[in-house]
Amino acid sequence: MEVEICINSDDPENLRISVGAAYRGGADRIELCSAMHLEGLTPSLNRIVEARNTFPDRPGLLVMIRPRGGDFCYDNDEIDQMREQITMAADSGADGVVLAALTRDGSVDETSLRKLVTHARNQSLKTTFHRAFDATTNRSNALKCVIECGVDRILTAGVSWGKQGGAHDGIGTIKTAIAQAGSRIEIVLSGGITPGNCGRLLEQLDETPGTCSIHAYSGVRTDGHTSRGKVRRLVEIARGK
Repeated sequence: MEVEICINSDDPENLRISVGAAYRGGADRIELCSAMHLEGLTPSLNRIVEARNTFPDRPGLLVMIRPRGGDFCYDNDEIDQMREQITMAADSGADGVVLAALTRDGSVDETSLRKLVTHARNQSLKTTFHRAFDATTNRSNALKCVIECGVDRILTAGVSWGKQGGAHDGIGTIKTAIAQAGSRIEIVLSGGITPGNCGRLLEQLDETPGTCSIHAYSGVRTDGHTSRGKVRRLVEIARGK
């Protein structure tokens, strides 16, 4: 099982320390974001290049594509802006992008999502549908639509967006999503995952067929930076060591 570490790009020193710790700790992927106080926005070109240099020979640099905070409903100008950000990510050495688009009624905005995914694929980028999935009103329909749009992964905590709780609280919903997805798309578990609770979480998935991975942020940080030791331990648990 692969491990993905979220990194806040706002401070260049923290970026170098945290990406380096994730790399040396054995993380398979990093998700690079800015403005984590807004739940993650698109980082700058310079920060993406810095992350690529610090995470050099591993095909797991994912870049958040989110032009603003707030909801996930974007107009045509914002979709064009996201396409430009995808191009910037590709030109800066990213391996994938993390994005989403919803309609006002809480459904997946299929038209916009297809545009974004097609644009990313044309630049050989993998795609992850981020936790806007947890803001949809019908997860089963949303999952089907995301798969049909050609997305590679879905990030979810299994709890409704904006509500308290993480993957342990939403484990029932996560198991349903993994079972529905099967081998068609990877489900990335997120929300409060730490080296201390990851093992118990994975034990509950033993009988669930499908493809999944682990995403962590605050659970592998110490004193504001990503901890190499915590990442290493999380990787070992995910690998069953």
